[in-house]
Amino acid sequence: MKNASFIAIFMIAEYLLKNSILIKCLMAMNVKLRKLAVTLTIITILLSFTVANVKIAFSSDIVGKIDLFTQKEPYSGKGPNMPSDAFGPGEVIILYALVTYGETPKQNLIVAFSVQCPNGTSLSTAAVTNASGIATINFTIPQKCVNESEVFGEWFALASVLMGGNVFQDALTFKVDWIVKLISVRTIDENIKPRINFGIGGDVGLEITLRSIAKSVKSATLAITIQDELNVPVNYSEISAFQVSPSEKLVFLYCKLFIPKHAYVGNATAFVSALTAPENESGVPYCPAISTYFFITPYEPLKIAFHDVAIVDVAPSVASVEVGQVVNISAVIQNEGTETESFNVSARYDNEPIGTLQITALAPYSHVTLNFAFNTSKVKPGNYTIIASIPPLVTEADITDNVFVDGIIEVKPKLPKIIHDVAIFDVRISNDTLYIGELLHINVSVINEGTETETFNVTTYYDFSLIKTSQVSTLAPNIRTTLIFVWNTSSVKEGFYQISASAGPVPGEIDVSDNTFVDGTVRVMARPPFPPIHDVAVLSVLPSKTIVYMGEIVNIYVVVKNKGSYAESFNVTGFYNSTIIGRLFVKGLQPGSETLLVFYWNTRNVTEGNYTLSAEASVVPGEIIIENNRFVDGIVWVKVGEVPRGFLALLLAMFIGACLIAAIIFALLWRRRKKKGVQIGMRLTFPEVKLKRRKTCSACGKEFPGVFTFCPYCFTFHGKDYE
Repeated sequence: MKNASFIAIFMIAEYLLKNSILIKCLMAMNVKLRKLAVTLTIITILLSFTVANVKIAFSSDIVGKIDLFTQKEPYSGKGPNMPSDAFGPGEVIILYALVTYGETPKQNLIVAFSVQCPNGTSLSTAAVTNASGIATINFTIPQKCVNESEVFGEWFALASVLMGGNVFQDALTFKVDWIVKLISVRTIDENIKPRINFGIGGDVGLEITLRSIAKSVKSATLAITIQDELNVPVNYSEISAFQVSPSEKLVFLYCKLFIPKHAYVGNATAFVSALTAPENESGVPYCPAISTYFFITPYEPLKIAFHDVAIVDVAPSVASVEVGQVVNISAVIQNEGTETESFNVSARYDNEPIGTLQITALAPYSHVTLNFAFNTSKVKPGNYTIIASIPPLVTEADITDNVFVDGIIEVKPKLPKIIHDVAIFDVRISNDTLYIGELLHINVSVINEGTETETFNVTTYYDFSLIKTSQVSTLAPNIRTTLIFVWNTSSVKEGFYQISASAGPVPGEIDVSDNTFVDGTVRVMARPPFPPIHDVAVLSVLPSKTIVYMGEIVNIYVVVKNKGSYAESFNVTGFYNSTIIGRLFVKGLQPGSETLLVFYWNTRNVTEGNYTLSAEASVVPGEIIIENNRFVDGIVWVKVGEVPRGFLALLLAMFIGACLIAAIIFALLWRRRKKKGVQIGMRLTFPEVKLKRRKTCSACGKEFPGVFTFCPYCFTFHGKDYE
């Protein structure tokens, strides 16, 4: 271990001095080569004299430690091996390394930084700690790049420092992508159905899909423009301070634009851009703009209204309290439709109510923050899930965001007893398929569920073989931390391997059932002879409703991505259980691009029960990695429910029609009876006058009934009706 640690750091310094590509990178970061060469030479000489005594240590060491983090507060990555919030193209990344020894900041120590990009390239440099014990470097994510896959993805950073014969290290990961990304835009009618023809003098409806990779809520300004066939802008709309939910959750926004009379009839285009929150009256684009086409017609104008409200975020003031304490829970509520809405918002812990607050006249695309007070005086100790919900509005466009599950709040007893209990609650891997020689990042999340501060080891395995062991030092009760393990697969054979992690046990621990966590299976493959690959994947399957009545139509949103190196065309099939819902064709999807597909599932002929939704992309020619071609979402419950509104409307129409027919028949009978009465009266009054039964026309010679005053054939008037 001593020699391996020394050789690793020595190779970093030597590689940096010899590799011209990294020298160019460092020049782009405004680092003087002469200063860099001197710094790295000092590192090399220092390590060469201490090779026999070098030891590797981690940032959790009791005496000395190093903490690597970024400027992204509050998710900067402070703490041992903690991840940072995401960065976007053009952003400056500042890496800070705080070095302490015995809790005292250490000045004038050389810190070696190593950063690895998603495409496997890396850069290394060094910096000296200041009076506060902090060494700093910075570099800029490229604003424009030929291939986004070279920059977009998860980055890995490592900081190392030599103190007292020990090498201390801390690792950090962060994502790079468009912070807020526009996924798709489509033209729809007020029933959320696709439509491409819209009449002058009416509205065109738009459904905009976007997502954010940030760990906190982001504010965006959306600019929407429609142009007619002559490329003349005919209408424009701006939505300011729109709150985008964090953690890559799909957000559906509904809006409409009026088509004025001066718009040119023909093909038209709707453009959508997402900008950062305005600063000095100017915003910076979050991501590339998107567009869609539709047709302007001179007839059939539509009047469209969208109803949609959403819970954007829920945040409790603390994660752990004692019985009797009050937890403040804030909820961000947003109107994502076109109409002013009034509704109630409820909060609960598990299935028990916390409270209900009313929102009155929330304007379109505006948001409000509600505060709920969770009084734990009558709550039993335990872990509780905080849930906020909004009852669905009438004809609401999207109800998937009407419920927000925040997380766990632990309510502890007032008189705690001594409990030793550590647990692994999550293990996440950076990829489930990789080539021999690639690095697999394993994030192991542990929690101290006891009452005492604990120090223990966490070990990761592939099958039954050891990957690495790290120490968690002085973890306080109810505190979570995440450790990052890196598995180098250079010496691993092809095959499938199960990744697992084990913590502790600590002395006195009774419950060890949660000390081991098995993540899943990783496939290690031999690298193909040529770097370019074919790979398409289904990323998510999201139904518009999870509880439906028989006869309803469920929208199923499917996001697919081209993870390969070539533009691909392929079919995507939607299923409920093993029955096909439909099949859509994706044409020419570019490498690294995503697209949103919408399937419409008509449940008219579906029996009552629970159904599992899934989507599967067809295997493209040359595709090897097919495990990600299928994605299974979850359960949709089809119920026997109320009588459909269409059937009720049909019954009402039939009843009204029957009433009209009866009225007409009654009127005819009444008229006939009245006429017969008149004839009888005339006979009684003029008994000597007899009604002539038939007549002969003097003009055309045809006979006709005597009740007619004139000939019905030639319309010649006859003055005598009686003989």
